[in-house]
Amino acid sequence: MAMKRDLFIALVAAAVWALACGLCSAETLDFSDMDLRFVDARGDTGYYVDMNAVEIKNNNEAQARVEIVKADANCLYLYTIAFDRGKKTYQILDSLVAAYDTKEKTGGSSVPLKPQGYAKGSAMETVAEYIYSPQL
Repeated sequence: MAMKRDLFIALVAAAVWALACGLCSAETLDFSDMDLRFVDARGDTGYYVDMNAVEIKNNNEAQARVEIVKADANCLYLYTIAFDRGKKTYQILDSLVAAYDTKEKTGGSSVPLKPQGYAKGSAMETVAEYIYSPQL
């Protein structure tokens, strides 16, 4: 009886561990609620903005969901980014990483990074300006 109980506890513990580690099924990102718009490309890297997730706070500050696709590496990065056009900075608030072809999640973080500056003519400046430009 004790042996059956111990086996049952071990199986339950293994199942809980597998679920917690994501081993039972790979998470696939769902893009059905997004309105991704192409913004820019630099070599094999494309930049897109989800227009459904843009929040304009004032003339300089906005938050947006940005997808960066690295085609040569079959990788996509989905970021929530806070932009400050006045300071010319952006801050990644959270991120998801996935295989581009399958949209299977491979990583990510919910830890905000420190704000970073962006240069004139950079991809991040182009994304920030796109957010504020009138969309047809």
